[in-house]
Amino acid sequence: MKAALIFALALTALPVSAQSPLRIRLLDGKSGKALTPASIRIATMPAETPRYLIPAADPASVLIYLKAAQTFTVSDQFMRCDVDQKPAPNSPAPAPAQYTVADIFAHGAVSSDNCAGPKTKITPATPKPGELVLYVRHATPCEISKNHVSGISFCN
Repeated sequence: MKAALIFALALTALPVSAQSPLRIRLLDGKSGKALTPASIRIATMPAETPRYLIPAADPASVLIYLKAAQTFTVSDQFMRCDVDQKPAPNSPAPAPAQYTVADIFAHGAVSSDNCAGPKTKITPATPKPGELVLYVRHATPCEISKNHVSGISFCN
């Protein structure tokens, strides 16, 4: 079963163009440690279906292959650290950050980290061409209920 899953992932991860893959890494905004995404969604403009590959040597990153996309957004099961960590009560979730493919390939990008406390010592990631580093954190039960369970809230 595991071999079949790996084979299926490998088939879907074949490059659809000569373009190099774009790497997305998720780092815990509170500790700086790599996080392995259980799910990740990429929305592109113009719309296309990206191909994914999670490298065995680095399971905390995802390689995506895009044919013609100029910009994209990323969503996953974590909460972003580049937004205000104390939003107003009943405020809507922030809009996904939009990234430019050409900029990522040329310079790389690293999101800001508003999750780390003032005493936390995290060495910030350095931008690398072809790589997007996102600081994220695990969602609280309240945030999960707001985002996923209609009509039920575990918030105070």
